[in-house]
Amino acid sequence: MSEPWHSCISGELEKVEEIMMHDLKSENPELTEMCQYVIASGGKRLRPALCILSYGAVGGDDMITPIKVGAAFEIIHSATLIHDDINDQGEIRRGRKTLHKEYTISKAIIAGDYMFAVGFRLLAAEAPQIVDYIVEASAAMGAGEFVQKDFEHASNVREEDYIHIITGKTAKLFEASSKSGVAVANADSSMLEALGNFSFNIGLAFQIVDDTLDVTGDPHNTGKAVGTDLIEGKPTLPVIYAMEDKVNGPRLIELFEKTDVTMEDVREALELIRATDSVDRCLARASEYVDKAMSYLGVIPDSVYKRSLLSLAQYIVSRDR
Repeated sequence: MSEPWHSCISGELEKVEEIMMHDLKSENPELTEMCQYVIASGGKRLRPALCILSYGAVGGDDMITPIKVGAAFEIIHSATLIHDDINDQGEIRRGRKTLHKEYTISKAIIAGDYMFAVGFRLLAAEAPQIVDYIVEASAAMGAGEFVQKDFEHASNVREEDYIHIITGKTAKLFEASSKSGVAVANADSSMLEALGNFSFNIGLAFQIVDDTLDVTGDPHNTGKAVGTDLIEGKPTLPVIYAMEDKVNGPRLIELFEKTDVTMEDVREALELIRATDSVDRCLARASEYVDKAMSYLGVIPDSVYKRSLLSLAQYIVSRDR
């Protein structure tokens, strides 16, 4: 059995956890508890992993800086999830109650703001030269969320609209994580561009697979109920492709345009999507982005870190959670 893609940095990822738990301690015990609740719920830690692996892949040899930068990225990412869950009225995240459901909306907003501040403070202290990367990614996230809101329950959404949404929602932060790792290693611009493009494309693939799992996934693996995106009217690629189907598309359009969605509507919509070729098309599109991503690594010398990045890319399209 092959080793997990992150085996070569397992120790570094453990340090990421330690730093996050330490830096998120507040003078207020409840605020500390809330931050630790979010961090302890787990996650794939892809953003710090990309930072650390990219640093190692270009010859970086002192892991403490990329570990701290990666921790900052994960803290900022976690803060965005708190606000997303409030915005979407989500109830479950990674198999646990969302923060605003476990505590209150007002306290969750404050905790999210606090985590943003801690993440930016950590970044500025460790590597001020890369703050622009996270600022750009954060701005793109906000813009992507607005576009997503504009297309909620809108059947005229196109694939290019969806790619615009997930570029801001996911891909830009993946890209920023890798570019930051390269930048703190002081590698040349060709490697910065290559690893940035690699991570941008696996970010697109990751989100496509994530949205496909909302249709096909096992809630015990994914940590959330199947059909959550449909309930929220999110314009995901499985829905977009399925609405193009000549047989099942018209009824799915009717269901998607409803703003008062019932669980029966969701069950019917899931059946309609699964009756089309939408899932296969989504997985094929994700694979195309992964293939494109891996093509950028030709300029990166062979190492355990490069091999880990390639394994991560393959994991992106084979995962079930």
